[in-house]
Amino acid sequence: MDKKIETYINQIVSQLNCDEDEKREIIDEMQDHLTLLKNEYLDQGFTDEEATQKALASFGEQEPLTKGLQESLYPFFKVSKKDTWILFSLYSFIILFMLLFQRIIIRMTDYYINGITYNRYILSPLDSEGLFDFLKYNSNIIPFKNTIGYLTGYHHFNMDIIINNTLGNILIFLPLGIFLPLLTKKYSRFTKVIVVSTVISFTIEVLQIALKIGRFDIDDVILNVIGSITGFLLLKMIKSVITFYRKLQIDSHEIK
Repeated sequence: MDKKIETYINQIVSQLNCDEDEKREIIDEMQDHLTLLKNEYLDQGFTDEEATQKALASFGEQEPLTKGLQESLYPFFKVSKKDTWILFSLYSFIILFMLLFQRIIIRMTDYYINGITYNRYILSPLDSEGLFDFLKYNSNIIPFKNTIGYLTGYHHFNMDIIINNTLGNILIFLPLGIFLPLLTKKYSRFTKVIVVSTVISFTIEVLQIALKIGRFDIDDVILNVIGSITGFLLLKMIKSVITFYRKLQIDSHEIK
């Protein structure tokens, strides 16, 4: 790689607000375009030095190009890792509060303040004979059994119950599929996101039934994982749009 071209690219890319992977991609793209330009000038009979100068001049001045590339990343360029962790921590607290802490508070309020012994979150049949019956009435391990029941028996349920137990379970885990790849490269793989979201959702379901603040439903786990997958694919799509737009920016400078 021509040292002048390398310096020119590094001075532009070093000013961009994006992560190292994106910078590497931009460097590779610019190197390809500038090398093609230089070779065109060499074919026209210019010396190596002249070809380099003309390629850089044709590509454009550094400041406008840097501004154009940064604008191509906006508004989707990543915030700092610290800000991402703060947002993820806030999201995690909201999830845990909605699915665990809030239910514990309501259960304690019902029992200790209002004197209500009835548990609104689980079924307790009068003829119950222990743990087996408890699990039988408060667990579903058949995939999509309850989801199909909500969708086909909509006249038996309020609309908010149907939405919360179907679409709600998807949306609540959608941000997880976005945050995981942003926080660490370890979770940039599709399978990793599936495994982590499955473990998290399954753990929450187990805690709910163990603390008697909810029923175990395999449908919730499946829909939660679908939500994470949706978030992961959404992030991939956004990155693809950014990459496409960035290439247009680079191509437009090459044409000039």
